[in-house]
Amino acid sequence: MAAEEEERLEDFRNQNIERPIMRDGSDPFSIEDVRFVELFRLNKDMAQYVYNGIGPNMVQTNNPVAIPSILKFFGVLRFLATGAYQRVIGCGFDISMSQQSISRAVEEVTTTITNTFSEQWINFPTTEASKNNIKQGFMAAFNFPGVIGAVDCTHVEIVRPSMEEHNYLNRKGYHSKNIQLICDHQLKILNINIRYAGATHDAYIWRNSRVREQLERNYERGERNSWLLGDSGYPQEPWLMTPIGNALPNTPEHRYTQAQIRARNSVERCIGVLKGRFLCLSKIMRYSPEKVGNIFNDCGILHNICLNGVLDFDLPLPPPADDPDNNVFNNRGDGHISRQNLIQRYFT
Repeated sequence: MAAEEEERLEDFRNQNIERPIMRDGSDPFSIEDVRFVELFRLNKDMAQYVYNGIGPNMVQTNNPVAIPSILKFFGVLRFLATGAYQRVIGCGFDISMSQQSISRAVEEVTTTITNTFSEQWINFPTTEASKNNIKQGFMAAFNFPGVIGAVDCTHVEIVRPSMEEHNYLNRKGYHSKNIQLICDHQLKILNINIRYAGATHDAYIWRNSRVREQLERNYERGERNSWLLGDSGYPQEPWLMTPIGNALPNTPEHRYTQAQIRARNSVERCIGVLKGRFLCLSKIMRYSPEKVGNIFNDCGILHNICLNGVLDFDLPLPPPADDPDNNVFNNRGDGHISRQNLIQRYFT
């Protein structure tokens, strides 16, 4: 046993010697362009832009064998893109970092990306110009007026947390974060709410969201022609349009519901593209719930940067599907009046 332990320690020491040597010759930007996107999900210009933003805010050191910030950045991009185990990522020829170093890098890089880019790249529309731009986009694409976004929640699976475990056990029987997302017609993410555990119902998250508070204030101030689209798990409100169940064919209510489903499908497709681009969101996340929320937020920021740079990562449009288990009974009466007025004006 003593000999085996000594051999293990010797191997560990050799790896510590080899890693800095391997890193010295590493330049991820030298990777061929197509392969670069496959590995990191951003193209080289986008990666350079993000690193230029976060590099000055990362930990700086004069230690000659310290891991360069640029390699920590690329190690985290690789993790976001693949969701692979940290040890596997660290063994990459262009990264060459220990599992512990990758873990620390995930914490540092994701926090820095969020602090640096959140306000710039995740913005819910507040000005008339920004709202009208989104309304025109939804109208042109889906022939549905007044829409400033589509809302839905998605679960990200996590390991069983040590604190408040029951709050994270969702109705499908696994532990998760339930994250609310709002997007526009071009799949750009406008808002992310990472506060809630997997057992929390979508409608509860919505009722306690800042976006809902903002829309309700706008409505009370007289704004009557702006709304989000949600599925049947959400309450019908003047600022949130939901489908009408069992609407008879060839009626205004049926035409409204079909258009609502097509337009609302934007958020389902956005979630699909986001999780397809950053595979870490589709795997079990071995981090605390708080860190998982930060990672999701970072993926949203990078997703928007990719859209802005027209870096396609297209997936088939998922079929629209309302969840029959998500029944909500606290609908506002004026919400139904607003929906009926909309139907009479545009779908008769």
